[in-house]
Amino acid sequence: MKILELRDSGSKANGSLPTLILTTDSSIIRDNRPVFLPEISRRWRCDFSVAYLISRLGKSIAEKFAPRYYDMMTLCVRLVPLDIVSPEGSDTECWTPWATAFDGALALGKWIDAATVKTVDIRAPQSITFSNVMPSVTKSIKLLSKDMVIKTGDIIIPPAPLLSCDIKIGDRVEASVNGQEVLKFNIK
Repeated sequence: MKILELRDSGSKANGSLPTLILTTDSSIIRDNRPVFLPEISRRWRCDFSVAYLISRLGKSIAEKFAPRYYDMMTLCVRLVPLDIVSPEGSDTECWTPWATAFDGALALGKWIDAATVKTVDIRAPQSITFSNVMPSVTKSIKLLSKDMVIKTGDIIIPPAPLLSCDIKIGDRVEASVNGQEVLKFNIK
């Protein structure tokens, strides 16, 4: 199983590739367990995104066929150590393994049928509700399958988080899809 997260779409103008984060499965927090912030940073942010579960093996998948390769989705939260990713005074983000591979770096919610998604509610230090704003995963599948085989059980997180907000110890994070709770945990 691979967890592939695109942070941007790259730039065709200067030929740069997208920023890809490969997360280990040992970094995942599941089952509403509390998240313990490590001491690698004093400042933290959480990025809420949609995650898709790959249901078929594929390589070099055309965008029009990409919907055949996923059927389940959930919400996930990437915990971002700002002192590492975006040091004070820096205007760019630098994604290193220290920023993405620590225990509890990514919280995954319960999987639901992707075709049924109507609304997404997030309650964290900020609260927001989205209606029919599912990011397109088809471009991500096309891009990733061009250079690697995507397999059943892989998780793809498209670029552009739904919401980013600062977090601190003591905060509680909750998210639901179609009124069904998919993600809930405390920051410790």
